Amino acid sequence: MKNTFYLLLLLISIQSFAQYKDGQFFCDELPEKSYFPIDIKEKKIFWSDTYYTETINGTKELNGKTYFEFIQKWKSNASEKLYLRKENGVIFQYDECCEQETIRFSEKFKKGHSWKTSDGSGQYTILTFKGKLKTPFCDYANLLIIEAKLKGGNFNFYYQRGHGYVGATVNNEIISCETPSFDLD
Repeated sequence: MKNTFYLLLLLISIQSFAQYKDGQFFCDELPEKSYFPIDIKEKKIFWSDTYYTETINGTKELNGKTYFEFIQKWKSNASEKLYLRKENGVIFQYDECCEQETIRFSEKFKKGHSWKTSDGSGQYTILTFKGKLKTPFCDYANLLIIEAKLKGGNFNFYYQRGHGYVGATVNNEIISCETPSFDLD
């Protein structure tokens, strides 16, 4: 499985990098922006031996609050919905299972801050704001690293200012990263 993931990444690394906007390339940090922007129109993400595209699908009202709705469409054509909103510098995720919100990030959080998921089954901890991650596409620095102890496993999630999520590791091994393209078919 790991070999398949790295083979896919190698194939993609030959592709040229897409620009986000004039003068800004795929790997560039946008230091004036948030670590957790929720207005990105589309992201392409490798996850283990598969991949998905995450696109914004408008807004949706849930329990009297307005969320951005994201569709995560997987290689298998399965799809999932993700609901995020921002209020006073705090990013909230609506958890359909529990009809509650989990805080995903707050601009006020400092290194070492921990918090629980809405159902109490998981925990997030800020490890650093100066993290590094090397992917086949980028050599990132100044990343926010959030340790996530969840039902599905323990992960370190990496976020870059202006781009948000850029990758994940398990036991210091990369299992996920953002990609400029996955023109594999």
